Amino acid sequence: MIQRFLLALMATALAAPAAAAARAPAACTASGQSNLTFESDFRGDSKQFDAAMSYRPGYRWYRWNWFNVRPDPSRAQIVGGALTVREPGGGFSGHVTSAALSVKAPGFVGTAFGGGACVEVKLRFVPDRLRSAPGHPSFWSMSIEHLANRGADRWPGKPANYSHFLEWDIFEYFKVPEPGFLSSWIDWFGSYVGEGTPRTWFGGCERPYCKNPGSFKAKPGAVPESTDWRQWQTIIGLWVPATGTNPGYIQTFFNGRAIAPPKYWPGANTTVKNDSDLLNFSWIDRQHQVFVISSGAVPMQVQSVRVWQKTTKYNLSN
Repeated sequence: MIQRFLLALMATALAAPAAAAARAPAACTASGQSNLTFESDFRGDSKQFDAAMSYRPGYRWYRWNWFNVRPDPSRAQIVGGALTVREPGGGFSGHVTSAALSVKAPGFVGTAFGGGACVEVKLRFVPDRLRSAPGHPSFWSMSIEHLANRGADRWPGKPANYSHFLEWDIFEYFKVPEPGFLSSWIDWFGSYVGEGTPRTWFGGCERPYCKNPGSFKAKPGAVPESTDWRQWQTIIGLWVPATGTNPGYIQTFFNGRAIAPPKYWPGANTTVKNDSDLLNFSWIDRQHQVFVISSGAVPMQVQSVRVWQKTTKYNLSN
């Protein structure tokens, strides 16, 4: 089935429609984020993906090369007006990111987003649950402060090797009943523990770091039973940073409808009494997120990714 899916995509490559002008979704405008700051529509310009791995500035997307990973070019390609990604053996060699490692200053190319964002992704895939295979269709983000591996993810006041960074899993197709998907968040913290090294701390932490995770509990019918993942579906991840008194929050939308109430954290002026008060995903307001397109043995296609923000002044771009 997967092979037929890919062949059909290749057959339609020359017939891909032109990209239409983008308008901010209601979820973005309602949050005050209606300035289109990042746009990639793979029906229009294939040059926005650095497929040749030049790692030069000017592209929207790059192959994952963080943590000395060697990308496999066969695992991410533009086919039929869409970016197709797969990761049949697990790992990261087929992942595609909005920012990548560079040997030249400032040490990265691309964009890491700060100060809030409303990101919209249009995707599709063959909805097979390959539970015995690694990986799964996903759209997520991680703090560049951690990816860059230069100590910027250090938790202030802690030892030099003690980190605190965020993973925002906007869409992961696994672990929940079909046709639903998982949308969640993780505070990673502590010192790195290598593979094969056991540790018990703070109630017991598994490698590679301690973590404080949470997931949205989707409302009944938020993802209709009639959903066909072979057709284009729209996922929106909304991040609104806290102000001095107003709470910050993240929320996930499926085809324009919120799948669950927001995940909140207190206003920036809230008194912090202990470390656990900071393990509420509020750390995202202090860091910058690199968006990641990935999959597993089941290929995933992405037609477009757009980001709306109030301003670009908190982004890191090169």
